[in-house]
Amino acid sequence: MQKSERLVALDAVRFVAMFLMIQGHTLDALVAPTELDVTKFPWSVWNFLRGLTAPVFLLASGIIHVFATKRDSHGRLPRQLVWRRIRWALTLLGIGYLMMFPAQRLWHLNYVPAEQWTAFFRVHILQLLGVTLLAVLALFLLTRTHRQLALAGAIVGLLIVLAAPAAAWVDWYRVLPEPLAAYMSTDRGSLFPVIPFSAYLFLGLPLGAWLLQLPSGTRLWALQRIVPLAGLGLTAASVALAPCFQGLLPPHANPFHANPGFILLRFGLALVFVGAIAWLYGWTRNWANLYTLAGRYALFVFVGHLVVLYGTPWFDSFARWYPKTLSLAEGIGILAVVLALLGVGIAAAELLRRWWRKPSLLWAGVGSVLGYILLAP
Repeated sequence: MQKSERLVALDAVRFVAMFLMIQGHTLDALVAPTELDVTKFPWSVWNFLRGLTAPVFLLASGIIHVFATKRDSHGRLPRQLVWRRIRWALTLLGIGYLMMFPAQRLWHLNYVPAEQWTAFFRVHILQLLGVTLLAVLALFLLTRTHRQLALAGAIVGLLIVLAAPAAAWVDWYRVLPEPLAAYMSTDRGSLFPVIPFSAYLFLGLPLGAWLLQLPSGTRLWALQRIVPLAGLGLTAASVALAPCFQGLLPPHANPFHANPGFILLRFGLALVFVGAIAWLYGWTRNWANLYTLAGRYALFVFVGHLVVLYGTPWFDSFARWYPKTLSLAEGIGILAVVLALLGVGIAAAELLRRWWRKPSLLWAGVGSVLGYILLAP
């Protein structure tokens, strides 16, 4: 089997992770707590699995990043690729902050209250991805081989994991400006602080480097067998390790953010998840085009479902109209609407990609519309 098929298997992992993310956001935002009580079975299991979605997506992104990055004969990255990666990371950051923009017009910013600035600075997955990918790019630039990259990624990832207990004791908003402190603390509503979530992407780098050096015909086999077995072993070890760190944490700390044992537990379960989806891919190769599209439009899917579900600073949508007030059946119905709209959007974007050869004009148009929205009286 060819190398591209290995990448399609990893795209299948991201496809399933994105579906779980969309249904999790939708049901959590719309369904009344009386019908979706996360303290009771089966919703307690559903809520736990929601916590695995980001680690799985970040892990798969780290692996894919290794496959997608080609070095020259001297082990360096082509300059064009470096600038493209920088632009991509900055785009993720820009979209993440734009979606939380605290005013409808730039000239309204002088009247924005402090609590809206706090909401603006909160770190969501796009900001985390942007910052982490810049750091990953730095590792690529500092190394010359995938072996060196794997070692560097493992060291950085493990240092983040081991630093988690100490980071939980720091009042980051006292030592850093709010925009930076939001990357380190959940105290003011950030959902994806660098510690621990960046670790999952960094730890994907050695796994990607290992898979890349395998013969192309054995990579799917490794994803289906070795990766989940390693995940099960790490999960078992993490369960025993977690109590050793619990006494080091402050009373208010989220153990899944601050306890290295629980952080590695999520990583181990993410490896098991990757292995399970690799098996699913083996049975559903006729869906390969769907998985490839999902990988190509991962950013579109993420941003699109948030826009359709929550709206933007300029218009409202389902989650603002019906916040935690609907029945489970109604929530599932809106989930179907969100998925259908995303499918139509992906189909339209793919047609544009194939038939319109001037993407710069499209970006110019998007920029013009955004400029008008922000600057109009």
